[in-house]
Amino acid sequence: MSKKKQHLPTESVDEFGSNPFGELSCNGLVSLSSESIEGKKAKSTISKEEKLGRGERLEVRREKSGRGGKTVTTVRGFPSRISQEEFGMLLKGLKSRLGTGGGWRDDLMEIQGDQRKVVCEWLSALGFRPVLAGG
Repeated sequence: MSKKKQHLPTESVDEFGSNPFGELSCNGLVSLSSESIEGKKAKSTISKEEKLGRGERLEVRREKSGRGGKTVTTVRGFPSRISQEEFGMLLKGLKSRLGTGGGWRDDLMEIQGDQRKVVCEWLSALGFRPVLAGG
């Protein structure tokens, strides 16, 4: 024979006490229309002052050798006029955009995973001329 399951009684919210949101009102608050939110676009372009590149050619390639089978995207060919602080800002911005890890090895930027397409778009927005190199 099967046992009958005992159900816990459900009680209304009023039995627990007062509703903490019951006294809130929206009087005096300005409501935004959906048109005003859709009309504003996020800043997707970078001004000329923020551009680091001046049309320099950068090689973007996907590599696996010597990394235990892990795929990384490498970028090489940065000009010598870019300081270490600017390199750090470049890497930090790219890593936060992609949500991945990465680092600098000598003059080579390494980003975890196969991120060639996004890296090329990002570098183009900064004024560089990225080129897909390798296979």
